[in-house]
Amino acid sequence: MAGSSEPETVGYPAGGLRLDRGRSLGIQLGALAVFVLIWWAGALVTPQNLLPQPPAVLEVLVADVSSGRVFELIWQSLRHYVPGLLIGSAFGMAVGILVGWSQTADLSIGTVAGILRPVPPLAWIPFAIIWFGLNDRGAAFIIAIVAFWINYYNAESGVRDVDDQLLEVGQSLGTKSDLGLIRRIVIPSAMPELFTGFRTAAGQAWMVMVAAELLGVPGIGKHLWDAANFLQMHVVIAYMLVIGILFLISDRLIKLVENRTLAWR
Repeated sequence: MAGSSEPETVGYPAGGLRLDRGRSLGIQLGALAVFVLIWWAGALVTPQNLLPQPPAVLEVLVADVSSGRVFELIWQSLRHYVPGLLIGSAFGMAVGILVGWSQTADLSIGTVAGILRPVPPLAWIPFAIIWFGLNDRGAAFIIAIVAFWINYYNAESGVRDVDDQLLEVGQSLGTKSDLGLIRRIVIPSAMPELFTGFRTAAGQAWMVMVAAELLGVPGIGKHLWDAANFLQMHVVIAYMLVIGILFLISDRLIKLVENRTLAWR
């Protein structure tokens, strides 16, 4: 009805429960409150060196934010997180598109990929140390490997799912070359899968970053590991929360770009 206004709802599959934004926010805040209460209750009957109470963790966060230390650590981690994510994602998308489009590439590159894929990213740490050293480039290399595989398989899947009818329409309109079809038909059609791969890789990269900083590279992960070695569990939990917040921010930013880019859907 013209001029009518309805509360905005969160979309879910047909038949799923739909809630307005206000109610959704209330449920999220309630869930967080329950989580903190359970954590606090558990900490009351657990030694503080094993599970510190929320106020001790909050004290660390407030002190490190006030001193600027948390921002310094975030910057140190971003120096290898961002290059690793972007380089790994770019190569993963490019190779995935090629393998998904070309049978020759599938038989050659795809075969090699099938052998290397099961190798855990952390197994590449010795090579990162030998090839790049204990620095940002070594940590970025480990993150890039994770980003590569996630984007590779999502891109390959996205290309294989392109509707043949779209390719036929493109060819009938004069696009004959493979490069032209990939640029004008395949990539736009596969864009949802490409965004899904990048978004997933961005989340996984935060987790791998902590392990990559075991190399001794300065950042949130190294600070977290150093605190764990001294049983400073309130510091460990504080920076676990920092990583979680950074993940949420990056995920929301990527989702915002995705919604704007794919507004045509």
